[in-house]
Amino acid sequence: MKLITSTLRPLASAAIFYYATLWLVVLVTVGTISQKYFGLQSSLEKYFSAWLIQPMDMPLWLPSGRLTMTIILVCLIAKLIVATKWKTQWIGTNITHIGVLLLMSGGVITAYTTTEGNIAIQEGKEASTFQDFHKLELAVTDRSHANHDDVTTFSDGFFTRDETFSDDGKIPLKFRVVHFYKNCKIVTRPAAAITSQHKGQAGKIQLEELPPDNDDRNLAGIELEISNATESENGYYLFLNHPQWVPTTITGSDGKSYDVTLRNRHYQLPFSIYLKDFEKLDHAGTMMARSFSSKVTVTEGKSSEDIKIYMNHPLRRGGYTLYQSSFDQSNPSGIETSVFQVVHNKGRLMPYIAIVVITLGLLIHVFMQVPRLLAKAKNKTN
Repeated sequence: MKLITSTLRPLASAAIFYYATLWLVVLVTVGTISQKYFGLQSSLEKYFSAWLIQPMDMPLWLPSGRLTMTIILVCLIAKLIVATKWKTQWIGTNITHIGVLLLMSGGVITAYTTTEGNIAIQEGKEASTFQDFHKLELAVTDRSHANHDDVTTFSDGFFTRDETFSDDGKIPLKFRVVHFYKNCKIVTRPAAAITSQHKGQAGKIQLEELPPDNDDRNLAGIELEISNATESENGYYLFLNHPQWVPTTITGSDGKSYDVTLRNRHYQLPFSIYLKDFEKLDHAGTMMARSFSSKVTVTEGKSSEDIKIYMNHPLRRGGYTLYQSSFDQSNPSGIETSVFQVVHNKGRLMPYIAIVVITLGLLIHVFMQVPRLLAKAKNKTN
């Protein structure tokens, strides 16, 4: 116990807490201004989600948002364990500190568990999966079964140069990353650069890297070397994360055909949603939407429920929250599409609990000071 106390005592320093908090204010200020010039997602990743930051490509690394928050959290825990006075007169202050600790713990849970994406459903259609806004995956689909497809996915954690990956238990194909492009454009591949190893679209085009788009409208792409296919299909392929990019069909060494595509990461919902009707009301004399809503049937297991989703009235089910986000009425056949934003946050309740605890601590502290203040006022009158 003494060893733990002696180790934690330096970390309970108020100076570390204050300087870390001051640095966090600097990061928030710089990160907020950065959004105007570099876009929301790039700024979030650089100043808040990363552990370290390299300012202006200098040979110097500074704490980014995640490391700074970790330092503050460690300081609070150390203070609570080794430097807190557990006496009656300090009970309100201690409860308030616990509330702040809960608030920051909720931030950690949110940072590591939150998933955000969207789901688009046409009227008369049903869906039970949604796709991430930013994370990508390489999907390999085996369509050889009569009544279902087998989909094997590899997340963007594999998308580093010369990284190799495969799943011998499900598919024979093996992949090696030649280059991953967070944002790119398509250019014609010079005839002199085309070889027999360039397969599919790679025999016609190549990708040229671009800086991240400020509005987060990035066209992600990847160049892969695929092996363990039929001899004539082993080689280099290109894949783009674009809705009009047709999946590439490759025959594996087992004789089966596999569709390979780069897409936003897909997640399975614990329920399915059937869109019965989408309704849009316009401002009088205009085509501008005044309000729009969706009537859906939510099916989970053997039970189903009819629900209306509209502004400020999301669907909450199984830890997931679905907001009415947008719509698409461009289908020539007149079939409307409703788009929902999906959020899954395991730390969703932590801020509410923390605020209640902090408020309780402050109230207790105030009420415990009342007798002392009254006595002090009485002494002054005498």
